[in-house]
Amino acid sequence: MKKIIIIIVVLIVASFLGYFIYVNYIKEQIPKINPEEEKVAISKYFIYGNHFNIEGSLEVEDKNYQDVVLTLYNGKDRDIKINTNLDEGKIVFSLSEEINEGLYLDDIERGTYYLFLKLTYENTEDIEKPITKYYILDNNTEYTDVEYYTLTKYNNRIMINSDNEYQTMNFIVSENKTNNEIADITIDPGHGGMDGGGAANDYKETDFTMDISNKIKDKLEKLGLKVKLTHEEGDLTQNEVLDEYNTHGRAVVPNEVKSKYTFSIHINKNESSRVSGLEIYTADNINYDFARSLADNIINYTGLDYSTNRMYKMFDGVYTHNFSAAEIASSLAGYEENNYNPYNVTEESNYLYMIRETGGIMTGAYIDDSNPEEVGVNKYYNSNIGNETYLLELGYISNLDDLNNLLEKEDQYVEAIVTAIKEELGL
Repeated sequence: MKKIIIIIVVLIVASFLGYFIYVNYIKEQIPKINPEEEKVAISKYFIYGNHFNIEGSLEVEDKNYQDVVLTLYNGKDRDIKINTNLDEGKIVFSLSEEINEGLYLDDIERGTYYLFLKLTYENTEDIEKPITKYYILDNNTEYTDVEYYTLTKYNNRIMINSDNEYQTMNFIVSENKTNNEIADITIDPGHGGMDGGGAANDYKETDFTMDISNKIKDKLEKLGLKVKLTHEEGDLTQNEVLDEYNTHGRAVVPNEVKSKYTFSIHINKNESSRVSGLEIYTADNINYDFARSLADNIINYTGLDYSTNRMYKMFDGVYTHNFSAAEIASSLAGYEENNYNPYNVTEESNYLYMIRETGGIMTGAYIDDSNPEEVGVNKYYNSNIGNETYLLELGYISNLDDLNNLLEKEDQYVEAIVTAIKEELGL
């Protein structure tokens, strides 16, 4: 027993000694950056899904640089390629033109990283050692502190702010030890309560959407993901209305639980029984690879056809619908007569509220508190963190072939969706 106690004491002393050496000797050996006087003006930054994007500009006299990148500095540089151009003598840059691309956040190792713009110049005296200059990222946006939670398998919390010795933007990546309420994915069963959705051929949308959503949830949870439903079976009676924009409203839940992806499950309907097929709706300005993978999987697993609808079509089975000028005018009709404050809807706003409102500023969310008694309040409408959201219309309930295919192969639809998600997340 005495020997065990001695061993424990030795281990404790060794641990404290190791920590002391790290803090006072090893940690201090991380070289300091000496930034240039000029600063980078950051005009915009956001997180969509699990990717970080940023835009800014720098005015420098010497534009004969060989290369310009962003770098995450933590004792060594982790360079990140960017898009750049010269505008009136300024270097203007962004990480990506697509909102679901940029810096992938989830696999960044724990630690503190300082974000700099790095310019490389030729060294005429030693070609093998180019001259590097680092520039502080001066955050000029309204978003001073941002908190992001990674996928469960990484279990990290990332704080983005400028509270450091350089006053540049930095990433503090640490283990998530406190927030157990986060989700990786939100599933939205289309419609509910008084709203049964589209109806035809003795079926309505809600006959399918909740069951499919629960099956997707169960399969994803078996893969180790945390999944949240926007509402659950039994939450509402047929005489109740499903809340959309208030606290715990279906368009608000994804941001409440800080999920990365949202999938809204629907069955389409058309006055013509001839219209048929799969339609997956997305945000604008995205990399469509995942949306196309979802569509292709569903077609291959179920035998459903791509939709015959050509409006808003981007690829087979994939659609993007932003407000048009005519739709904006129609949506605001009567506001002036009723003394309502018009919403800040623009042609950058996605037409489908489950995509628009879950994506914050990236998808043109516009529901605010102008008319709270009429529509409710989505407090995340101006957020720079949003869910990468997809609305899936799994065929047309008004088309008998689509309906029978869904009745016979519901589990294949589920498997197709889960497999696409699994591949996207590298599980």
